[in-house]
Amino acid sequence: MARLRLTLVRRVECEVVVERGAVRELATLWRPDWEAAAVIGDDNVIALHGGRLRDLLAPVARKIAVLGFLPGEASKTRATKEDLEDRLLAGGFGRRSCIVALGGGVSLDLAGFVAATYLRGVAHVNVPTTLTAQVDAGIGGKTGVDTSFGKNLVGAFHQPVAVVVDPELLETLPAGERRNGLAEMVKTAVVADEELFSWMEGHTPALAAPNPLDAHAIARCVEAKCGVVRDDETETGRRAVLNFGHTIGHAIESASSFAIPHGVAVAMGMVVEARLAVALTGLPEEHARRVETLISKLGLTPFPRVPFEAVRPFLAADKKNRAGEVRVALPARIGVMARTPGGEWTHVATPQRIEEAYARHLR
Repeated sequence: MARLRLTLVRRVECEVVVERGAVRELATLWRPDWEAAAVIGDDNVIALHGGRLRDLLAPVARKIAVLGFLPGEASKTRATKEDLEDRLLAGGFGRRSCIVALGGGVSLDLAGFVAATYLRGVAHVNVPTTLTAQVDAGIGGKTGVDTSFGKNLVGAFHQPVAVVVDPELLETLPAGERRNGLAEMVKTAVVADEELFSWMEGHTPALAAPNPLDAHAIARCVEAKCGVVRDDETETGRRAVLNFGHTIGHAIESASSFAIPHGVAVAMGMVVEARLAVALTGLPEEHARRVETLISKLGLTPFPRVPFEAVRPFLAADKKNRAGEVRVALPARIGVMARTPGGEWTHVATPQRIEEAYARHLR
């Protein structure tokens, strides 16, 4: 078992538990002042695990509701959030309630945003059930919804009190969702853990096969992300490095109306941004090739075709942009992110340079 304690900017101490069977510890993480539990997840994950969570919480919560919504990125909207809030209000849930966010990134982002604003903020616990959520989305307190202008443009930083990372919950995960999570693992390794990257290179057959995932690799990702978030909870500085691959990736997702899965879009983004790094931050050519090769061996290619002209408008809406300039987080080498001479963690990339890299490497 790995117990990782993450203290975030004097406000919230978040305990992250990584262990096979960790979900059975949910009741031990429950706080005495929480009177009610609202389990929120999409209808698929509620059908798989909602009843089990209700049973686990029954000894510690006087009132429990299990609230579902339609699966898919299309539900990550202000309208769905409003519906969930209305159901909580109708059910009489007060400030001594805890929201238990159950599922993948959509569920955790949406339920966490509800927790951030419901009655001006209530506690929440994350129980991620996808690999993407266990290694990335469930850690760090980012919450939000999508709009027609792009992904995650409305939201809040709201730290969970605890995150329960149980690799056993991944056993019902479809192969496509597993690949999405592997893309986020590659991103984390490029950003902050060269040893993990090398380990993944040496274990690609096992990672790509439908076998139980090694809790060691998941824990390494969690530790790496915790280290970055601890330094910069609200993304005013270093935390921007966790967006490697996501500037291009989010734009691709939006351009495809979310038909392209998040992990595939991020993998596409990492290929383009690694090539930008060769030109802009001195990333060795060999390192860019290693990123591309690992992505391919993990089953994330061949990539779908998305014209750059469809992607371009969404680049302009990226949250890291300033003064109309597109900014990207780029590595200096695998495991180390590059800073500008002025000490910033993101780099200006002109639309022309992005288009050149995109056209060359996303054929």
